[in-house]
Amino acid sequence: MEIEFGIEDLAKYPFLREAGDYVKELDLSIEDLIQEDYRPAIEKAKKRVLEAIQKNFISSEISEADLEILSFPLALMLVKAIGIDYFMYRYSLAESLRAERLLEREKEPIIFHIFKSAFNVEAISIEHSVFDFKVNIVEYLKRATNFHKPEWKLINRVVEKGFVYLKTHELVRLIREEIRKMIYGRMKSLSLPKMPDKLKEVMVEISNALPPMSSKELQSVTPGNFPPCVTHVLDLLQKGKNVPHYGRFLLTSYLIGIGKSVDDVIGIYPKSPDFSERLTRYQVEHIAGMRGGRRRYKVPSCRTVITHSLCFKDKVLCAKIKSPLQFGREPIAPKRKATRSRKP
Repeated sequence: MEIEFGIEDLAKYPFLREAGDYVKELDLSIEDLIQEDYRPAIEKAKKRVLEAIQKNFISSEISEADLEILSFPLALMLVKAIGIDYFMYRYSLAESLRAERLLEREKEPIIFHIFKSAFNVEAISIEHSVFDFKVNIVEYLKRATNFHKPEWKLINRVVEKGFVYLKTHELVRLIREEIRKMIYGRMKSLSLPKMPDKLKEVMVEISNALPPMSSKELQSVTPGNFPPCVTHVLDLLQKGKNVPHYGRFLLTSYLIGIGKSVDDVIGIYPKSPDFSERLTRYQVEHIAGMRGGRRRYKVPSCRTVITHSLCFKDKVLCAKIKSPLQFGREPIAPKRKATRSRKP
């Protein structure tokens, strides 16, 4: 069933094609946007970006729907103009989290339409059940394979006649990453006009609010001899992508295990979209045995790494190891038992 979005709906989900069409119909140039009439939209865009930088959060409160809709493409423009890739990732994640919060309490027809028109997913409502929706198993697996927690594995889901049963928050979580990718891709492909001085001033304000990239950009940590599982996690971090909790635990415990300092380890995390130096230091020091029970955590075994879908095994180099710490080390030859020579 086709539904027509109202302006309030577009303000909640400005990444949708319908919201883009609304903005296009306004037919505004970059020079129009710096006029005094549109100053509130620029201020809203700045607030949107600063919330994403400082809190990894964008408010879902809507005071004026038209300003909310217009502030979204302005925010994308400002973020793209700053030109830092991990910041684009961080901003797109904050927008996707905002959309997730709104969709969790959205009316069913709106959810159906967004899933179908934007992501080509047919969500079917269920009545008189602990579940709210069901989706085709193929569509579920396309998205759930990106999650590492056990509850997303198909063996732990209710499946019937080719459909997977989900609660509303699970259904919405399923497409959050696609919303992030959609917004991130839009920023990457955005062609920037020549920025007027008024917008450059806003860019300077935002740039000054950016968290520091790093006090030590992992100068003393080199991945040359790291096991593939650790290299994979490190690569995700360096690209500014989100890393599952267990991936961070693996990387941190491994680096501590090979003798890297707490500051060395903290220095790799600032590109993470949800980076907090205070929280990261606490977690690293906890794993290193400097907090809490003062127990240093061991590096997980290869079997545990496999369980968490973080194993990227090298068939040759990983063949005889049981722990990532053994990677690249010469195996210790077993001691031979001394034998007594027999007298003739």
